[in-house]
Amino acid sequence: MRAKRTVKITIKREESVYLRRHQTGPFAWCSDCETNVNMLTPEEAAAVSGLSPRQIYRMVEARRLHFVESTEAAIFICPHSLELSPSKQPVIAFESEEVH
Repeated sequence: MRAKRTVKITIKREESVYLRRHQTGPFAWCSDCETNVNMLTPEEAAAVSGLSPRQIYRMVEARRLHFVESTEAAIFICPHSLELSPSKQPVIAFESEEVH
Protein backbone atom coordinates (compact mmCIF):
# COMPACT_ATOMS: atom_id res chain seq x y z
CA MET A 1 0.00 0.00 0.00
CA ARG A 2 1.36 3.36 -0.98
CA ALA A 3 1.36 6.39 1.29
CA LYS A 4 -1.01 9.29 0.81
CA ARG A 5 0.79 12.57 0.15
CA THR A 6 -0.62 16.05 0.76
CA VAL A 7 0.99 19.16 -0.67
CA LYS A 8 0.07 22.63 0.52
CA ILE A 9 1.53 25.71 -1.17
CA THR A 10 0.89 29.20 0.15
CA ILE A 11 2.01 32.25 -1.82
CA LYS A 12 1.99 35.73 -0.33
CA ARG A 13 2.30 38.63 -2.71
CA GLU A 14 3.68 42.04 -1.88
CA GLU A 15 3.73 44.93 -4.28
CA SER A 16 4.73 48.57 -4.26
CA VAL A 17 2.64 51.29 -5.81
CA TYR A 18 4.22 54.56 -6.85
CA LEU A 19 1.76 57.37 -7.23
CA ARG A 20 2.57 60.46 -9.26
CA ARG A 21 0.33 63.22 -8.14
CA HIS A 22 -0.67 66.35 -9.94
CA GLN A 23 -1.84 68.20 -6.83
CA THR A 24 -5.27 66.59 -6.56
CA GLY A 25 -5.56 66.27 -2.80
CA PRO A 26 -4.89 69.14 -0.38
CA PHE A 27 -2.24 69.48 2.28
CA ALA A 28 -4.54 69.51 5.30
CA TRP A 29 -4.79 68.91 9.03
CA CYS A 30 -5.82 65.40 10.09
CA SER A 31 -7.45 65.79 13.50
CA ASP A 32 -7.09 62.05 14.24
CA CYS A 33 -3.34 61.99 13.52
CA GLU A 34 -2.90 65.55 14.81
CA THR A 35 -0.61 66.50 11.94
CA ASN A 36 -0.67 68.08 8.48
CA VAL A 37 -0.64 65.52 5.66
CA ASN A 38 -1.02 65.39 1.90
CA MET A 39 -4.55 64.06 1.65
CA LEU A 40 -5.53 61.57 -1.07
CA THR A 41 -8.64 61.41 -3.20
CA PRO A 42 -10.64 58.19 -2.73
CA GLU A 43 -9.37 56.99 -6.12
CA GLU A 44 -5.74 57.61 -5.10
CA ALA A 45 -6.36 55.88 -1.77
CA ALA A 46 -7.78 52.90 -3.67
CA ALA A 47 -4.72 52.73 -5.95
CA VAL A 48 -2.30 52.92 -3.02
CA SER A 49 -4.12 50.39 -0.84
CA GLY A 50 -5.10 47.88 -3.51
CA LEU A 51 -8.77 48.26 -2.54
CA SER A 52 -11.56 49.42 -4.80
CA PRO A 53 -12.91 52.99 -4.58
CA ARG A 54 -16.19 51.50 -3.34
CA GLN A 55 -14.37 49.80 -0.45
CA ILE A 56 -12.67 53.10 0.40
CA TYR A 57 -16.03 54.91 0.50
CA ARG A 58 -17.46 52.17 2.74
CA MET A 59 -14.51 52.49 5.11
CA VAL A 60 -15.05 56.27 5.22
CA GLU A 61 -18.73 55.78 6.00
CA ALA A 62 -17.80 53.31 8.76
CA ARG A 63 -15.25 55.85 10.08
CA ARG A 64 -12.42 53.34 9.67
CA LEU A 65 -10.34 55.91 7.75
CA HIS A 66 -9.39 59.46 8.68
CA PHE A 67 -10.85 61.95 6.22
CA VAL A 68 -11.81 65.56 5.66
CA GLU A 69 -14.66 66.90 3.60
CA SER A 70 -14.28 70.06 1.55
CA THR A 71 -16.89 72.79 1.25
CA GLU A 72 -17.73 71.32 -2.19
CA ALA A 73 -18.48 67.95 -0.47
CA ALA A 74 -15.33 66.32 -1.85
CA ILE A 75 -13.74 63.70 0.45
CA PHE A 76 -10.00 63.45 1.04
CA ILE A 77 -8.36 60.54 2.85
CA CYS A 78 -5.46 60.67 5.30
CA PRO A 79 -2.75 58.33 3.98
CA HIS A 80 -1.67 57.45 7.53
CA SER A 81 -5.05 55.88 8.24
CA LEU A 82 -4.58 53.59 5.23
CA GLU A 83 -1.43 52.26 6.89
CA LEU A 84 -3.35 51.70 10.13
CA SER A 85 -6.26 49.84 8.52
CA PRO A 86 -6.10 46.03 8.23
CA SER A 87 -4.15 44.90 5.17
CA LYS A 88 -5.97 43.12 2.36
CA GLN A 89 -2.96 41.39 0.86
CA PRO A 90 -3.93 38.55 -1.47
CA VAL A 91 -3.01 35.05 -0.40
CA ILE A 92 -3.11 32.17 -2.85
CA ALA A 93 -3.41 28.75 -1.33
CA PHE A 94 -3.13 25.57 -3.34
CA GLU A 95 -3.79 22.18 -1.85
CA SER A 96 -3.55 18.87 -3.58
CA GLU A 97 -3.74 15.31 -2.52
CA GLU A 98 -2.07 12.48 -4.32
CA VAL A 99 -3.12 8.93 -3.66
CA HIS A 100 -0.78 6.23 -4.89
